[in-house]
Amino acid sequence: MSRRKRRGPATEAHVRLYAHETRSPAWQTLEPDARALLVELRALYQPSQGNIVYLSIREAERRLNIGQRRVQRAFDALLARGWIAVHEPGGFTRKMRHATAYRLENEPGATPGAKPAKPYMRWQPRTSDEKSR
Repeated sequence: MSRRKRRGPATEAHVRLYAHETRSPAWQTLEPDARALLVELRALYQPSQGNIVYLSIREAERRLNIGQRRVQRAFDALLARGWIAVHEPGGFTRKMRHATAYRLENEPGATPGAKPAKPYMRWQPRTSDEKSR
């Protein structure tokens, strides 16, 4: 009996959202724009690049089909909750403009044996007492 052979690449690129992540307060309090941005950032992840993802505000606007303010709020929400961290800020200070480099906090770092930090799993929303102070 012969087995059917696969056609195409052995593993196709995909984005995973684990159930324990989607049950966390850091996910459940995200706006839809921030959730969509996180999916886009995870889609850009390539293990060969050492957990560094490049995405500019303009490119995020194009990918999500939303405006600059909404994209900036989505980036701010992901940074505040610990889903991503800035690896290298972007800007126009070089002779060539470059996008900000982000590190996904659900993936291990580039060093061998590194474990992902996952600070978003420890994130808790501020209570009303803390907000009034």
